[in-house]
Amino acid sequence: MRFPKLNFILAVSLLVLFTLLASGVFAYQSSCRGRILYGVQNEGHSLFGMTQEEAEQYFIQLGKKKLAGQTISLRSNGAVWKVQPQEVALQPAAAAAAEEAYNAGRKGSFVQQVVVQIRNAANGCNIPFTASYDESLLQAKLEKIAESLLVQPVNATCEIGANGSVRHIPGRSGKKLDIAASLKILAQPLKEMQAASIELPIAENPPFVRTEDIAHVNAVLGSYTTYYRHGARGDNIALATQQLNGVLIRSGATFSFNSIVGTRTANAGYKNAAVLVNGKSVPGIGGGVCQVSSTLYNAILLAGLNPTERFSHFMPSSYCPPGLDATVADDLIDFQFMNPLPHNVYILASADGRKVTVQVLGTQADLQGKNISIETVGSYRKPSVYRIYSTNGQIVEREYLHTDSYS
Repeated sequence: MRFPKLNFILAVSLLVLFTLLASGVFAYQSSCRGRILYGVQNEGHSLFGMTQEEAEQYFIQLGKKKLAGQTISLRSNGAVWKVQPQEVALQPAAAAAAEEAYNAGRKGSFVQQVVVQIRNAANGCNIPFTASYDESLLQAKLEKIAESLLVQPVNATCEIGANGSVRHIPGRSGKKLDIAASLKILAQPLKEMQAASIELPIAENPPFVRTEDIAHVNAVLGSYTTYYRHGARGDNIALATQQLNGVLIRSGATFSFNSIVGTRTANAGYKNAAVLVNGKSVPGIGGGVCQVSSTLYNAILLAGLNPTERFSHFMPSSYCPPGLDATVADDLIDFQFMNPLPHNVYILASADGRKVTVQVLGTQADLQGKNISIETVGSYRKPSVYRIYSTNGQIVEREYLHTDSYS
């Protein structure tokens, strides 16, 4: 019979205790109105009792002190580069830190605030002080450093030996600065305004043509030669041919003449020479380059590759039979073909001042023992072109390619 009375006394005691606690909390919060609560600190320095504005001034002065002593050194291969705060627009976040300090223990419900305030008073509450910076400025600096650290890779290449066999020259990887990894490594010391000495991460810079890419190349699948004279036109032919030499076309990939050779401009080294415009010969930058694309066209036909975009000239060309030319023009007309063979093919192209030769190297077995030749029928103005596949002298396939109409 005494238990109800005991429960009543206990309840009243708890109510009185809660009331006293709440009164104490209200009194504590009232005394700290407009000021940072007890236990809030930054790196061991108490911020208790400061207004938000005073805390901001504290962080401003702390930021100046940190920046005055902050230098980040970047090292690689014995070279050293410095990253100064002003180079990346490093700005201490003083206002944000002061706001966070003032709001510590003031968020959430009344009960949540009381719990946090007790915990902060007992264990302390450290307010992190960080800075912001312009990552684009940092990346620009790293890109400049990367130029001095770049070691270019060397592509694997093929050569034709004296006995006609294909020789392989292995490729070699280079080195380059890993800019993405560098940005991640630098983020912490910059944000925390710390001095640091960092070894820059260097990544492998693999060649486009790797040794394994040409491992199966063992024969000349197709070859074609056309002739030209010395002069500005010949110089243009030599320059375009140089861009073709050493190009790898992977199995299933499409080749674009304009993409590989590039825009024919004076800055690229091309000269004024005769070009055909509406059937008339007029001077133009890059005249003669169509002879290179036409020579390539014939070589890829003989190698079993498939043209996917090809246009004839307005009139038949002097350097190849009608129907076997392939004209090109910057941003207007391209010559493209696809490699349908199981293995990669490799282009050797040369111009010696008199003739331009394009050889398509690949895997002999990919042609399945077939020999390929080109047949042109019809008139000079309207030729039709066929690709002939033969085995042991017997025609096994006659593939129609196109019919041209010249003016």
